[in-house]
Amino acid sequence: MLPREKFLKGGISVLSDMELVQILVGSGTKERNFKQISRVIMGKIQHSVREERSLSLKELIQIEGVGDVVAMRIVSGIELGRRMYGLFDKKVLKITDSVLAYDLFKDMSNLKRERVDILCLNSRFEYLCRESIALGSLNCANLSPREVLYTAITNNAAFVILAHNHPSGDSTPSQEDITLTKNINDSLELVGIQLLDHIVIGRDNWKSVNTGVDK
Repeated sequence: MLPREKFLKGGISVLSDMELVQILVGSGTKERNFKQISRVIMGKIQHSVREERSLSLKELIQIEGVGDVVAMRIVSGIELGRRMYGLFDKKVLKITDSVLAYDLFKDMSNLKRERVDILCLNSRFEYLCRESIALGSLNCANLSPREVLYTAITNNAAFVILAHNHPSGDSTPSQEDITLTKNINDSLELVGIQLLDHIVIGRDNWKSVNTGVDK
């Protein structure tokens, strides 16, 4: 399903960061499709955010397949985020435990479909990114450890925290959640990345899959 179709069917909350960029890009060229172009643009955006600087029109236009109009859309979207949400504020966001992570993830409590998000942190527990990596209804949104690994490695994460919601409102982890968490943890350990926690978001509450503690 194309990003625009997903947007119309499920709303903006079901789209990943990459799919949001794909909507802005719109279409591709003979040499590159819109997904390939969006992947390069996303890399540029993430790099500029880490360096706390604005992404220039010139940088984007140099990307094969990106013209003036698409470049202006991207820069305008980033500038709007900067003005309204302080995208480049000097204050560094640190996430050192699951309680702080829940403050970022609690917007998932009212989702009508199950979704899995990942929070990527550097070696100083500083926020790198948050991405939606799976959407579904059963077995933790049918998440594969490979999706977690890919996102963590791509963003140079040292630590990650996972979260998914239970549309029923009950935050009790299922046996599938527990098994999947172990598999993901084992996979991340192989590449030297630590899973700090996996939390289940209920209605105004959450539980840790790792500890089973009710919050």
